Amino acid sequence: MTENCSASLLLKRADGFELDCSFSFPNKGITVLFGESGSGKTTVLRCVAGLERALGQVRISGQLWQDDACNIFLPTWDRPLGYVFQEASLFPHLTAKQNIEFAVRRSKSENARRRMDEAIDLLGIGHLMNRRPAELSGGERQRAAIARAVATEPAIMLFDEPLAALDFKRKNEILPWLERLRESLNIPMLYVTHSAEEVMRLADHLVVMEQGKIKSSGELQSVLTNIDIPVKVGEDSGALLRGAVGSIDEQWNLAAVRSGDLMLWVSADGL
Repeated sequence: MTENCSASLLLKRADGFELDCSFSFPNKGITVLFGESGSGKTTVLRCVAGLERALGQVRISGQLWQDDACNIFLPTWDRPLGYVFQEASLFPHLTAKQNIEFAVRRSKSENARRRMDEAIDLLGIGHLMNRRPAELSGGERQRAAIARAVATEPAIMLFDEPLAALDFKRKNEILPWLERLRESLNIPMLYVTHSAEEVMRLADHLVVMEQGKIKSSGELQSVLTNIDIPVKVGEDSGALLRGAVGSIDEQWNLAAVRSGDLMLWVSADGL
């Protein structure tokens, strides 16, 4: 079995911010880095990518990308990763397909061309390939940017609040595609957000950060149900219950959801 991923990072900045964290995460599915602004989430992502230099170790699916004890540090361009930023950052003078092909030509993977076609299909953007970024909606541009990252056949995908620049409608448009990506890609994904909805929809594994340190880490449900270390998701402390819809009351627009021995009535909107 392929090893899990891990990061152990120590970084001190002149402005007083200090990152001191160590965590491991699965080699597939989405691991969400969650916390308030300034907690260090994006800094962790940048350190894993090699864009910012911290002391420590970064191991991705058994491959050492950094180990200061052994004087190992791979520069960003030698790390097989896909990075998706808040803004899609597509070249405005190229079509969506040309933007993706630009990354494919620079990929070290022999399967990049096949992976590009799979990514375009997976994200449902085949009909957009001949359009330039100005002709795409915000959600469409971000899907093209994700396809560009996937097409390089990375060892890990890094997402830095990819929905933060989108309005509510565009966020809801792209969330199902991210869920589809999670189910289809057999690679680890590190996803930075401070959105409670994105945590609940996307996270398999949750890493909660606070002031540069790890407050809690583990499988999503176990973290949110640990009463010894309560985690605030949105305005309130959060918990996650998994259940199955038993019936829907169309008159009152309610769904009966069974979770273990518990039966809950919840809004049926969106089912």
